[in-house]
Amino acid sequence: MLIDAFILLTTKKIKSNISFSLDTLTTFLQPVLWMSIFLFLRDEDISMEIGNSEIRYVDFLVLGIFVWRTSSFILGRLPTMIKEDAQAIRSIMSSQGGGKVLLWSCIATTFSIAMLVGASIILTAILLYNFSVFSNYTIYALIAFLLIIIVHFEIAIILFFSRIQKKNLKNIGFIATTIFGLFSGVFFPVESFPFPLDNIAYALPLTQGLSILRELLLYPNPMPDWHLSVMLSLETAFLFIITVILYKKSFKNIHIEKW
Repeated sequence: MLIDAFILLTTKKIKSNISFSLDTLTTFLQPVLWMSIFLFLRDEDISMEIGNSEIRYVDFLVLGIFVWRTSSFILGRLPTMIKEDAQAIRSIMSSQGGGKVLLWSCIATTFSIAMLVGASIILTAILLYNFSVFSNYTIYALIAFLLIIIVHFEIAIILFFSRIQKKNLKNIGFIATTIFGLFSGVFFPVESFPFPLDNIAYALPLTQGLSILRELLLYPNPMPDWHLSVMLSLETAFLFIITVILYKKSFKNIHIEKW
C-alpha cells in the first residue's frame, strides 16, 4: 500500500515538474546558457595549467556547471516541493507511514529532475563542445558525486525543518546557488582565490566534491586529495545525524497551516 502511494505520488510530482512550462524551460536552458556565455568570452580551445597537469577549460567548466546545477537544484527545490503540496501532506500525514512516503517521494522526484538537468548539460557539452573525461576512476568519481548529492539533500531537509516560509526559501535557494557558484570553483580554480577566500571555499562540501571529481576525471594521472575526501565524508555523516534527529523530532509535529 505504501509502495503504491509512493509510486503514484512520485509519478504525479515528476509529471507536474517537467510539464511544458516556462519554469521547466528555464530549469533546463539556464545551465546551457551559462556554458555558452563563458565559452563565448573565452576561446573554446583554451587550456588551463593546474599543478602539473594541463586541462581544457571547456572540460573544467562543464564538469563544474554539471555538479553545481544538479546540487543547487536539489538544495533550492526540495524544501519548496514539500511545502507546495500542502493538501497532499495533510492527507498523507494522517495515514500510517505517510510521512515517510511524502518525504521519499519528494526526494525521488527532486533527484530524478536534477539528473535530467545534469544529463542535458552533459549531452549539450558532448555535442557542442566535445566534452570528454578520463574514465579510469569512474567508480570513485560516482562515489564522490553521490556524496555531493546526499549532503545537499541533507542541507535541503534541514532547511525544510527550519519552518522558513516558502517565498523566503526560494530567495535562500537563489542566494545559496549564487554563493556556491562563485565560491566553489565552478568557473575558476579555487587555487587562484586570494586568502582567506580559498580556505573559506574549501569549507563548502561542493568545493570539496568538485575538486575530487576534477582530479579523478580531468587529470591524466590523478592524485586525489584524501584530506578533502575525509572532510566531505565527515560532513555528510554529521549532517545525516542532524537530519535524522530533526526528522524524528519534528516531522510528524509540523503544522501545515503555518506555512
